Amino acid sequence: MTSINTTPMLRLGAQGWTFPAWNESFYPAGMPEEWQLTFFNTQFNCVFLEQAFWQQLSAEQMTQWYADTHAYFRFLLESDETTTLPAELAEKAVPMRRSDTSIVWFDSATSLKDLAVRLSAGAGSPLYVISQDGNLEQLERVATLLEVMGLAV
Repeated sequence: MTSINTTPMLRLGAQGWTFPAWNESFYPAGMPEEWQLTFFNTQFNCVFLEQAFWQQLSAEQMTQWYADTHAYFRFLLESDETTTLPAELAEKAVPMRRSDTSIVWFDSATSLKDLAVRLSAGAGSPLYVISQDGNLEQLERVATLLEVMGLAV
């Protein structure tokens, strides 16, 4: 993976950071689970979390997540208009609906050509480019596409 860019107009990430396949190919061998978010945030600058997941977490866990991520990292928290965002994540939490137009979803079957068209259409506004399936090869291809398009993250 390429290193992250602090430019907030485009962020690359995934839906979560605990894909089983990543334990053998992304995270260093033997890395404790509680260090994975810290490592993830060195390669990506956002993560989408489903409401059912993040709402069951303790304040202590969220406080730790805040401390474990860089200043430009964002937690995209699935929510609706009645959801109260956790104070523990302060300015790093962004309320989102899965259908939000600022999220550009992709997976291992997504055409890079189609993705490039979608990214070009959204140029100039904040975008979150999110892998739904955590396919590392496709994430690498998307990171390269973003570099070629001058949107490196």
